[in-house]
Amino acid sequence: MNLTNIKYLYDLMDKERFTFFTIYDSKGSPMRDQCNENYSVDDAKADLNQFLEYNSGVFRVEFRRTKANHSSTKNYSFTIDNMKSDNDNTVQGIGNVDMSTDYMTVIRDKDAKIDKLQSEMFANMISGMNKHHELQMEMLRKEMKSADGGNDAIMQSAIQALGGMFGGGSNIGVSGIDTLEAPTLNTQNTNTINEPMVDDEKKKINNAVVRLMKGDKDFADNISKLADLCDENPLIYNVAIGKLKAL
Repeated sequence: MNLTNIKYLYDLMDKERFTFFTIYDSKGSPMRDQCNENYSVDDAKADLNQFLEYNSGVFRVEFRRTKANHSSTKNYSFTIDNMKSDNDNTVQGIGNVDMSTDYMTVIRDKDAKIDKLQSEMFANMISGMNKHHELQMEMLRKEMKSADGGNDAIMQSAIQALGGMFGGGSNIGVSGIDTLEAPTLNTQNTNTINEPMVDDEKKKINNAVVRLMKGDKDFADNISKLADLCDENPLIYNVAIGKLKAL
């Protein structure tokens, strides 16, 4: 028994303008007769494709040029194998063609597209974060200019202070500071208990101050500007702190 590739049937329908057909099962019983005169070739192809999508087996497809199908009607008959397994994701319009290579090609193309989309999404996310940070800093500059009458020196000092506190300061040491050690926890004796001179929070602050003094030659001015900003414009201060936390 000779079998015909299903794709060939679609090509033949386009070439010969077939719209009428009858589909028979392996026992010769008719299962579908397309005799709608209003069907275009595309409609007929869609009708045939829908039948094959929902039916599995070996079928005989007979095309004709007239609506009526009499004994004298000339039919063009083709046998196709549309067998499907439970795990078979048959590509529509391919039929019994060996699709192992095509499946791998489709999978590789899909993986490549997914990788490309993920890369683009990551790049867009990074770009969006950068733009968001730039807008925040620009808003900070404008607000500080407005709040301080356009004093660029104060603005730059405050921004420098913010940057220095979160890794933006230079590594230039201050004279006399290079050998400065972090404060140690001391205790004093009383008649009853040994009580620490500073609590954990103060120790944390002291350690941070020592590190900043080593790395930022303008630390004293910068930390003063931050304090002024916190007192005079808490809104801008909070925006700036939020920006620095995101770095």
